[in-house]
Amino acid sequence: MRFRHIALLVPLLGGCYVYQPVTTASPPTGRPVRLTLTDAGTANLASELGPSVEAVGGKLIDNTADAYVVALSESRKRNGIEIDWRGEQVSISKSLVASIQQQQFSRARTAVVAGGVIAVLLVARQALWGPGGVFGGGPPGPGPGPK
Repeated sequence: MRFRHIALLVPLLGGCYVYQPVTTASPPTGRPVRLTLTDAGTANLASELGPSVEAVGGKLIDNTADAYVVALSESRKRNGIEIDWRGEQVSISKSLVASIQQQQFSRARTAVVAGGVIAVLLVARQALWGPGGVFGGGPPGPGPGPK
């Protein structure tokens, strides 16, 4: 009984998100975004973000006519190295941004991950507690009767 309750919670834990291009005129503030920088952006923001940063991610705090203000959670360098941030706010001129994407919930990926996790749990349960498993079989019966 307890196992069924845990299995029902797995899809909630396996939520997957993807970044999609912003399709509206203005991305909504308060949502996670990823900004890919232009070559000029990488050079101009090196003193704030570090050398060779090609993309940054975090929560969009403000979206003015000229700039995006982002509370950073991550950055990625051109060599693929990712760096974690702690919400430091940076203002990035829109002229230095090549593209902007927003984070969106992916039902399809979540379903695949949840299905895989549930399948693994069911196989593990059968292997450990099912007939012949490590914990299976129940108490031993009374042995053979009298001869």
